[in-house]
Amino acid sequence: MSKPDFKTLGFSFFSSNFETCGGVSSPSRPSPSKLSSTVTVLRALDSDQPTLISPDMSSPSSHANNNDLLNEEVKVQTSVGKKRTETQRSSSDHQLKPRKKLSQSSDIRQYFVPKDDDKESTNRTRNDIGRCELFKAYQESSEDKALTSGNPTSLKCDQDEFIRTVSEMIVLSGLPFSFVESEGFRRFCHNVIPMYEDVSRQTVAKDIAVIYLQEKSFLKVMFSVNKMRVSLTTDIWEAPTTSSSYMVVTAYWIDANWELQKRIISFKPVLDKKGETIARRLIECLDEWGIEKVFTVTVNNAEGNDHEALTLFQDAMRLKGANALVKDGDFLRMRCCGHIVNLLVKDSMEHVSDSIVAVRNAVKYVQSSLSRIKSFEFRIETGKVPKGNLSLDSVTEWNSTYLMLVAALKLRVAFDKMLGEDKLYGKYFLEIEEETGEKRVGPPVSATWDEVERLVTFLGIFFNCTVESSERKAAASSKGYSEIATIDWNLIKLSNNVDEEVRKEATSIKDKFEKYWDGLININPLVIVASVFDPRKKMKFTSLCFDRLHGKDSLESKNLTLSITSVMRHLYEEYTIMLDKQSQSDDAAIQSDHRGSEQSGECDGYISSDYLYKEMINEMRKEQAGKELDDYLMEKAEPWCSGSDYDVLSWWKRNSPNYPILSELARDVLAIQMSSFAHESAFCTSGRVLDPYRSSLTPYTTEALICTQQWLRTSLQSEPPLTNLEQMFEELDFQESLDPRKQPSWLLRSSCK
Repeated sequence: MSKPDFKTLGFSFFSSNFETCGGVSSPSRPSPSKLSSTVTVLRALDSDQPTLISPDMSSPSSHANNNDLLNEEVKVQTSVGKKRTETQRSSSDHQLKPRKKLSQSSDIRQYFVPKDDDKESTNRTRNDIGRCELFKAYQESSEDKALTSGNPTSLKCDQDEFIRTVSEMIVLSGLPFSFVESEGFRRFCHNVIPMYEDVSRQTVAKDIAVIYLQEKSFLKVMFSVNKMRVSLTTDIWEAPTTSSSYMVVTAYWIDANWELQKRIISFKPVLDKKGETIARRLIECLDEWGIEKVFTVTVNNAEGNDHEALTLFQDAMRLKGANALVKDGDFLRMRCCGHIVNLLVKDSMEHVSDSIVAVRNAVKYVQSSLSRIKSFEFRIETGKVPKGNLSLDSVTEWNSTYLMLVAALKLRVAFDKMLGEDKLYGKYFLEIEEETGEKRVGPPVSATWDEVERLVTFLGIFFNCTVESSERKAAASSKGYSEIATIDWNLIKLSNNVDEEVRKEATSIKDKFEKYWDGLININPLVIVASVFDPRKKMKFTSLCFDRLHGKDSLESKNLTLSITSVMRHLYEEYTIMLDKQSQSDDAAIQSDHRGSEQSGECDGYISSDYLYKEMINEMRKEQAGKELDDYLMEKAEPWCSGSDYDVLSWWKRNSPNYPILSELARDVLAIQMSSFAHESAFCTSGRVLDPYRSSLTPYTTEALICTQQWLRTSLQSEPPLTNLEQMFEELDFQESLDPRKQPSWLLRSSCK
């Protein structure tokens, strides 16, 4: 498992809660062993009172407690105005009698040396020193300097709150339970919280289980009360260390405040990936949570069993009632757009795999030693190539491969000069690799760079569309068809390229792209309907997409436009009927309660004016209902703001009173997900893999960790969008700047001074 990143949300969350748990703070009182040598109480008390210790007379060594200090010999300031006897003047020559130890019942005694016959109360002393301005100033300065003086003290530590904060850090950061028993964590806690008590892994595991059950109980109540319609996504995770498979189910919906909500509601092991198994898991999950209405299910069709699974699921949902599915589940199945893109990328990279490996080996050579870095930089300067940074890729994350290839292409001239001038560079590729037992692939030559350049052109299309679709998760479905159309447009353009190799590759990818979607004409219409519910696009944008893809005024374009309009009208009519029945049911319940409350004072058959008013409102609503869809489509589209992240849901929140029925349809459509996996896995070509630590846990504990992590992140709104290419290069430049080998000599000399 990789080392924990202390910039993660979990560690930030843990650190921000130290004050609540009892973190470092200014001391409530100064320690006698650390009193400043400048403190002197000038106000003299009468001879019968204990006298204030002069701190500069105390030993500089540290004291474990007040008794150590009291046992040391110190000089005492005597009261002013009283004549000393000869015996008193020479008392320093005689051995002092042992002093009587004081009771530690009063904290004020720590500042005084008591007399043997001191039997008086300290109340008067406390009052006197409390009025001393110098002593007050000393206390304030001690509090300000507590953290820098090396003697910080802590407030009372709330152990329960501390354990809860640590548990949340473990969950959010994906750390193992044993992290709380590690030497580094305990040292950190003891330094920051002196009152810290060691926490065991069992304690943290129990607390995480409690958090999971509390959050789950809250969500169950919410599903039971709100009875919202949800869209589901399913995906399969693999655990290589145990050869187990887990099925994850995630629910999406838009709440009353028009905010997209996401919750993982199941993460359970499956013995196989048959359609029957997947359908059974889905039904069991909905029954456990009390979810009765589903709009769509986004599936990863990698196993080819999604059709069978959703057919069985559809039959089971029909038994739950007429409103369990919309249009009897005709639009239930949604293909995973992210999976389709990853399949296309994987196929494209396999065709030029040798060229990718050759570039990767060349980058490895350059980064392997300081002398090779300097040799490469010399070729950059002599080749008059703009300086840039190189990075190795992760073979399972194709966005990192795309970054590596783009960076290497910019330095192609320098690599060519290395091949012609650096003999060690050429010999490196003649060596036998231990893993394969064959000669190392490379070096990259002219044909290699040409293949890589063509590949980067296609990868750029998929990369930009993937990043853009994740910029605003709340409006992902409204952008779905735009991204699909954008990919298809660019592939059509490249299929007419003058380069024969580009034309062949573009045509091949385009055919596969349309095949994965069952043909763009047969795509699930809800993908396009979601685009229509973007007030900047509406039906006009959809019609333009059809004209661009199939030809202006073509038969295919006209049929698609009529088909989408028909689907929207049928959906609108069904929602009108559903909401009308729901309104009648609510009115009947209200009237039943009203009759029960007034039964004693009214005759049978009495109809109040309130009931007639509600009937009038219902009739007006029915008349207005038929106009909502037409009014929305006919109204002028919202202006397009270039470069801004337009919030579709905010527009519907403001305008939902104008479209009471249409807004409910938009609420469910805009909650549809175009991908079955989280956006942080959008570039993964190997599928979701469970790390070895979580694979070793019991299925129940694993589900508790996965679900609780996602629930906490949602509550903290901590799911950042994907980074674009410019941000990736900025991060690469920053990391390179930390390497002292890359620093100019003058900068290294200045940093050492």
